[in-house]
Amino acid sequence: MSSTTRGLILGALIATRLTTPAFAGLDDGLAAYDRGDYATAFGELAPTAAGGEPAAQYALARMYLAGEGIARDSATGLKWLREAATNGVALAQYQLGVGYELGIVTPQDYSEAARWYRMAADRGVALAQYHLGLLYLNGLGVTGDLVAAHMWLNLAAARLPPGEPRNAVASLREAVAAKMAASQIAQAQKAARDWTPAKDR
Repeated sequence: MSSTTRGLILGALIATRLTTPAFAGLDDGLAAYDRGDYATAFGELAPTAAGGEPAAQYALARMYLAGEGIARDSATGLKWLREAATNGVALAQYQLGVGYELGIVTPQDYSEAARWYRMAADRGVALAQYHLGLLYLNGLGVTGDLVAAHMWLNLAAARLPPGEPRNAVASLREAVAAKMAASQIAQAQKAARDWTPAKDR
């Protein structure tokens, strides 16, 4: 796993942990996960996840899905990913959306992909906003809607890190705008300006 990916995961785990009750072993488990000591992480996080801690559920899902320190088990990983997503972990919601969109670990279902992307997009996950914009653009799992597509692509372009992905999303947003009336563009831009992220549970 790259250091950037690990940083995103840990950031999500810490943010989730701040909004949920403390569980014994969570801090030690997350610290072990961060340093790549997956055996210790699993020992600390498994009972914590079973006790209902979303941050532990998400870390455990990642471990099972990637085979980090334990045998890869897609079904168990999906179970924990769904638990974490249901309990409000935005990155888990995004990853569940990816699973449904691409048919990874679960049968392809664009409606479910849109549902999970929307939850993550509402909480500010830029990649979820981008994927949701694509679904609206192509009418997959949702009714095709250029205004909604432009809005979500606009938000994603503003929130992605600078560089190639942001530029590509901004270019796509402009291509969408070329198909829209001026009044539709104004409506989409207003919706993007008025958007505020949903609060964590």
